[in-house]
Amino acid sequence: MLPRLFSRCFEAFTAAAFPSQCVECGGLVEARSDFASVCVACCDRVQLVREPKCLTCGFPFFGETESKAGCMHCEHLSPVFGQGWSVSLFRGPVRHLIHELKYERGFWALRDIAAMARLGPGLREFVGDAILLPVPLHARKMRERGYNQSELIVRELAKVFPDSEMGDVLERRVDTVSQTRFNRRERVRNLKNAFSLRRNRAIQPGRRYVIVDDVFTTGSTLNACAHALEQAGAGRIDVLTIGHG
Repeated sequence: MLPRLFSRCFEAFTAAAFPSQCVECGGLVEARSDFASVCVACCDRVQLVREPKCLTCGFPFFGETESKAGCMHCEHLSPVFGQGWSVSLFRGPVRHLIHELKYERGFWALRDIAAMARLGPGLREFVGDAILLPVPLHARKMRERGYNQSELIVRELAKVFPDSEMGDVLERRVDTVSQTRFNRRERVRNLKNAFSLRRNRAIQPGRRYVIVDDVFTTGSTLNACAHALEQAGAGRIDVLTIGHG
């Protein structure tokens, strides 16, 4: 009890004595900011996704639209999953936060990812009582990086939304090369049969699964995971990303 109390007091002291630096502009983060690493002036650059938005990938429609079934970002996807949800656009501070978490071991960025989740309109209802599944890393990549950023994000979401729970039924069995420089068609080909159900794991047919990743780019990775779940017997599958790029 005392060590935990001391830790909290120390964190509060250091936060007051050494204010955080904004990931976007480098300025000091004021106490009244909604985020721990984004100053008040840059908070407006955190673009949380609101209605109306695409039901497949979660990208917002700027203006009125007659259909929400798809958009230019996912029109070639042929999704296996039901609905896609993106918390924010992958721009400004959000881009910096995810980059720091993914490539620089910036675990501190999880505080602001959790804050975005709390502020995300309708996200609590979307997550509901779902089983949240991180997009898995291959064992080699896991050894190399030391952690899976999608798994860390899921752990934070499960804290923010305690009605949900974390699952680990998926594995990445094919050590695919990086998707970064691939076009849409090459990404699909690269991910073919890359994911499967873990050994000694079973799908709960009556439950809803939400696959979670850091960024929605083309949706190929999320769709490959959804295909593996569907093959294993899952009936209700949706996807969620923190950023949409």
